Amino acid sequence: MFEEAPPDPESPEAYQGRLSDAERAAWEELTGRWTWEQRLAQRIAERSARAATLAAEQFALLDDLRLEAERTTGASWTDRDSLAWRELRAEVAGLLQVHERTAEPMLDLARELVHRFPATLEELHRAAFTERHARIVAEEGAGVPDELAAEYERRVLPYARTLVPSRLRAMAATIRAQLCPEDLVERHRQAVTERRTAIEAAPDGMAWYGALMEASDAIGAAAAVHGIARTLLVDGETRTLQQIEADVVRDLLTDAGGVTLPVSAGDEPQSTPGAQRGLRPEVALHVPVLTAMGRSDSPAVLEGYGPIDAVTARRMAGCATGFLRILTDPETGAVLSVGRESYRVPSDLKRHLRIRDGVCRFVGCTRPARYCDIDHTVAWVEDGETVTSNLAHLCRGHHRLKHGSRWRLSQSPGGDGILTWTSPTGRTYTSSPQVKLPPERPPRSRPGAPLFVQRQWADDPPF
Repeated sequence: MFEEAPPDPESPEAYQGRLSDAERAAWEELTGRWTWEQRLAQRIAERSARAATLAAEQFALLDDLRLEAERTTGASWTDRDSLAWRELRAEVAGLLQVHERTAEPMLDLARELVHRFPATLEELHRAAFTERHARIVAEEGAGVPDELAAEYERRVLPYARTLVPSRLRAMAATIRAQLCPEDLVERHRQAVTERRTAIEAAPDGMAWYGALMEASDAIGAAAAVHGIARTLLVDGETRTLQQIEADVVRDLLTDAGGVTLPVSAGDEPQSTPGAQRGLRPEVALHVPVLTAMGRSDSPAVLEGYGPIDAVTARRMAGCATGFLRILTDPETGAVLSVGRESYRVPSDLKRHLRIRDGVCRFVGCTRPARYCDIDHTVAWVEDGETVTSNLAHLCRGHHRLKHGSRWRLSQSPGGDGILTWTSPTGRTYTSSPQVKLPPERPPRSRPGAPLFVQRQWADDPPF
């Protein structure tokens, strides 16, 4: 635990938060600087920064311990079955009071931060972000070749300072995919062979099997999938039973117009039971035009997930019976502003905002934009305009928070989508828009050209 001086008997800390209204008012009048609420917020922020600094120091010490063990006992992270390495791993587990299976990844993480991503460790020590941010940078960068590690770190660190962990992970994965798209193809090819189903116990008689349900229902669903999979395990079948089970779940829940995606390039699409039930879930895939044409291996973006490799993207697009293609000039094509003429947001502007925002724009919220409200930052009744620089997605809860609490919101006037939230204690938080892969500029259209939307293949797809 942290050591600190006992609270001053004259300060509110001595009351451990049990101040009467009169006592709090008297203290605030005496200090004349901060309210008690602001004081508490400041103390929380200070402790968060201290935790980040201590985490950085512990990572450095863990790596020092590893290096010392290598020098004195011959322990090596490349020989994890050796007694010397297991001795070190057990020591770390005892020090941190964790299982050895947890201690070993911590040694790996410390080595990555100290030797491959030293700038990340330095930023953590300065409390520029949290330990979780540093972990994400290192974990997502694990597959980046050594010669590209510094470039990966240079690109991802600005986002680590501004994004919450869940959004940082998606951005780090995108940057990694941009730096080594060929690696993304191979990693996906290997990962798809490991597909499987799993059931996980949950409290109060519940269990997870793709959804949280009663344990008896989960067990029954797993048994049903297993039974179907067993009937498909016939002579000539090359898939494992676990792979077939995963494919059965996919086929029961999805429908792509009567076919499922082939598992790998060159395989034939297979029929799906979902087609008989008329299920047609929408899957949004943003594919750079050169990638779709096979002239580039730039990653695509699967909305709600993140970057996927070019081979998989072309396979998904090739199996589609219809698609939505937008060809317009970003300067003169789509309508991005209707000023004060209309409160209602036009469809092309909605699409632009959904892609820009990605999620609810309150700090830390990850609810997808498609399930959020489009809010006028400056309210329409206060002469706010229906333009990109005055619109943002907010989930229903944070929409109500903005209008019904002391939280305040402002937006950069330049239309870059940067939002600034001000809390009741006066602290400010920046929310940056979702950053996707750089779009490949379409052919210029004539000024004022309408948005062109093609909903069905005219001929065979060009890939």
